[in-house]
Amino acid sequence: MATFEDALPFFPFGSRNLFLTSPFMEGTDVKVFQFLFNQTVNNTNPPLGPIGPAIAVDGVFGRQTNQAVINYQTYFSLAVDSIIGPQTFFALGQGVGPNTTYGGPPFGSRTLTIGASGGDVIVLQNRLNTFRYSSIIGHPATGFFGMNTFNAVKAFQSDMNAEFGAGLPADGIVGPFTADQIWIHTYAGDRNLFLGRNGTDTAFVQTVLFNLGFYGGAVDGYFGTRTQQAVIAFQTSEGIVVDGVVGPVTFFHLGLNNANPAPIPWVAT
Repeated sequence: MATFEDALPFFPFGSRNLFLTSPFMEGTDVKVFQFLFNQTVNNTNPPLGPIGPAIAVDGVFGRQTNQAVINYQTYFSLAVDSIIGPQTFFALGQGVGPNTTYGGPPFGSRTLTIGASGGDVIVLQNRLNTFRYSSIIGHPATGFFGMNTFNAVKAFQSDMNAEFGAGLPADGIVGPFTADQIWIHTYAGDRNLFLGRNGTDTAFVQTVLFNLGFYGGAVDGYFGTRTQQAVIAFQTSEGIVVDGVVGPVTFFHLGLNNANPAPIPWVAT
């Protein structure tokens, strides 16, 4: 059975900088970027036109991928250096180095199972909590991997297998292959989102708020005042703290209102 990682060396997403070399860099981390770039291209509506064309998802950092990095950095007003380093990873939703969130370690840097605790568990819970798995976890992210999180991971793995034949063991353990599937099928939760914090994760939250009737602007990945107002309106409707910040509690409530499993395509309805 083909898997996302077939024939590629495995590197956790964010574990190394990615850039154009000779010979070309290859790895699962390159493939995660390519997938996330295409999702951003295909599901956003920038006011000045698309970020760029979709690219091949092959795990090879060639010239097409290099141009995609430039396009992504240019669009989100990052330093345009053609390198996927800490700042570009952050816009993609991965906090590494100086941008490590929730106290670390970065999500995907270790295997997670029952009894684990830390910032990467918060990220895991936030990401699952933006979909139907919120009803299984049953609470905002706490950073402790208990039985409810175990069952939510199993549900996610089963959904991946049913929809894509991902070949994941439905064992409730977040190892390398499950982490990759979480990267490419959940899009927010690695960092709090607020005014001025832009990226792929903001675009996904805009989509969920649009589908729920709270956001009427363009899905552009820019957290401006219109997105902030939509978050405030949503928080008010849910009876939670109203601060315009999308953090663990708001991620959880978004998921309580989003009955989709993660394999459902990321599109505005």
